Amino acid sequence: MRLCIDSAFVRDGKMNIIGWGAGSEASHVIDYTVRDAKGQEIPCRIFRNVRPDIGYALFRDPGKDDLGMYIEIPYAKGGTVTLYAREKEGEQVFAEEKYPLNPAILKLREKAKAGKELYLNLRHRAGRIVNKLIKRNDRKYAAWFQAFRASAPELAEQAKIQADFKIRPKFSILVPVYRTKLSFLHDMIRSVVHQSYPEWELCIVNASPDDEKLSEALRKWQTADPRILVQDLSENKGIAENTNAALRMASGDFICMLDHDDMIEPDALYCYASYLNGHPKTDVFYSDEDKITEKSDYFFFPHFKSDFNIDMLRCNNYMCHFLSFRRSLLKEGEGWRSDYDGAQDFDFILRLTERTEHICHIPRILYHWRSYGQSTAQAQENKTYAIDAGARAINAHYERIGIPASVTPGAVGGWYVPKVTLSGKPLVSVLIPNKDHTDDLEVCLKSLYEKCSYQNFEVIVIENNSTEEETFRYYEEAKKKYPRLQVVFWKSGFNFSAINNYGLTFAKGEYILLLNNDVEVITPDLFEGMLGYCMRDDVGAVGVKLLYSDDTIQHAGVLLGAGGLATHSFKGKADTDPCYMCRAITDQDVSAVTAACLMVKRSVYEEVGGLDEAFEVAFNDVDFCLKIREKGYLIVYNAQVKLHHYESKSRGTENTPEKFVRFSKESKMLNEKWKINRYDSQDPFTDPYYNPNLSYMDYFNPDYLMVPKRNAEVAEEYRRIAEGK
Repeated sequence: MRLCIDSAFVRDGKMNIIGWGAGSEASHVIDYTVRDAKGQEIPCRIFRNVRPDIGYALFRDPGKDDLGMYIEIPYAKGGTVTLYAREKEGEQVFAEEKYPLNPAILKLREKAKAGKELYLNLRHRAGRIVNKLIKRNDRKYAAWFQAFRASAPELAEQAKIQADFKIRPKFSILVPVYRTKLSFLHDMIRSVVHQSYPEWELCIVNASPDDEKLSEALRKWQTADPRILVQDLSENKGIAENTNAALRMASGDFICMLDHDDMIEPDALYCYASYLNGHPKTDVFYSDEDKITEKSDYFFFPHFKSDFNIDMLRCNNYMCHFLSFRRSLLKEGEGWRSDYDGAQDFDFILRLTERTEHICHIPRILYHWRSYGQSTAQAQENKTYAIDAGARAINAHYERIGIPASVTPGAVGGWYVPKVTLSGKPLVSVLIPNKDHTDDLEVCLKSLYEKCSYQNFEVIVIENNSTEEETFRYYEEAKKKYPRLQVVFWKSGFNFSAINNYGLTFAKGEYILLLNNDVEVITPDLFEGMLGYCMRDDVGAVGVKLLYSDDTIQHAGVLLGAGGLATHSFKGKADTDPCYMCRAITDQDVSAVTAACLMVKRSVYEEVGGLDEAFEVAFNDVDFCLKIREKGYLIVYNAQVKLHHYESKSRGTENTPEKFVRFSKESKMLNEKWKINRYDSQDPFTDPYYNPNLSYMDYFNPDYLMVPKRNAEVAEEYRRIAEGK
């Protein structure tokens, strides 16, 4: 039996449990009951629905309609309930599990919603309760990883393939050690010695030569393999200077960074060398990573990363491990800087990215970050000085590249919030299509004029065939009430793209803000936050975080490929939920953003030919953003700027045959143009800011991962492990 609780929250006196459950066979069902602390069954409402991602992955049946579950339970504050899940076929019970839902978790989530604490900190603050839940969700990843890591036959095959490599770089792996636990040291060295690619040297600097057992162990390893180089230091000079000492020992073409208590996969160097042979200009590599327990017996908490994402990197050192870079990128005598000890690698990575655009992300788990009591892997709070050093590293980076910006530590350790000081106050033209719905429009306009701290903007309301006389009276009142506002008239039928293109002809601004009439500003720095990115030469368009009226996420960037074509990331999650690896609260580059609130340079708008008027209603913004990216510009999601969005109030949903046909037509048109659908296209468009290991149906959920097509036998092995067989 497999069961996943995606979320649990309290609303209107009821606890809501959302997730999915599946039996070991397709014919089996999961029967749910809920009991109180005394074991008495609690009457509750249980809804089931189709989960095509789970159905397809487990049973090759995306239409199986009983896998998803939504359970609504009467809830009294302070109460404890337990969810019982039983796998059944008829009257026969195959398995039963209990899932205690402790109110401590819900209490912390309530604090998070009040802005006092972010949900991610549950990992550090709820102790054994949360760790138990997290470990339950990590089981499937552990099974997936064991099944899909390079097997012994694959490693042997790699040895044959590399004989044909035209480029055979030598990798110098730098490892400063200081009072390292011997079991950790041996694990680390073995992980290097067992590499399937042999052109490497391990440069170890021992900053604790008085530790006789450690020194003896290092001497034995050095004797056993001449590629292992060891140098004793007279004293511990700090992590940066110790690493520099290791760098001076290195003779390789590429330098790799490995912590003394971590491990790499046996095909890590092979993956880098193999990619380099196909892409010889590559200067920097990094990989996906996970955590490993103190006893090296369990892999968990995978970080499936974005491809190179400069704006995310300026908020968090997401690249981190397993970093390898071309030695020639370094200036003479340059290395790590002790001024940034604790974030010395972050400072170093930022400097590398200033010198090259040839940065490669290998989407494979190649690095295992040791998690134990005092490790940064377990809790960033264990090294709070590193957080301050990280902020200084980013600020220094901004100064070097000439961006007038700075960061402050965010609510989650290791994440930062950037803020740009505008170099000027350019005019922004706000385009708002409208048909009747003057109440919504008034809320929108009032929030723009009264809440926004930046006032150098004009508003162009594009009237679209309103039928109510009150609407036109409102326009006259609005023009008197709000300065720099004009109303222009579009006389053809509804076509969102054409309406905005028409509105542009009246705009005087250097920057254009496409805005729905059913939004309301929350954060006063709407314009500053968007302009701070949009004024950069490398940025074409900027989007923001949009929330439903209940403060759940409506938009946090657009993910291509999910749901067939495209969907909004983290839709329905709480605003205070950082979501997967804090992606919902982190400024970052994305493939697309919604036109409900989208700022674009006027020059870029015109360069790409505006919105494609063939997309009358749907996907015009996705197509627009892809055209912008095709020209080489970035699309940025600013997670700090927020608006409420009362989605589709004005237009309605696809709830008639005519609307449904139109939506289907535009979906097909987008896919034919950009080849996004992974089932219809032989070579589908890949969203570079997602990760191919994650599901494109249940997106950003590491509890379920993609099953690679490369090996049917391994896929079946994964299923057996996941099922406990």
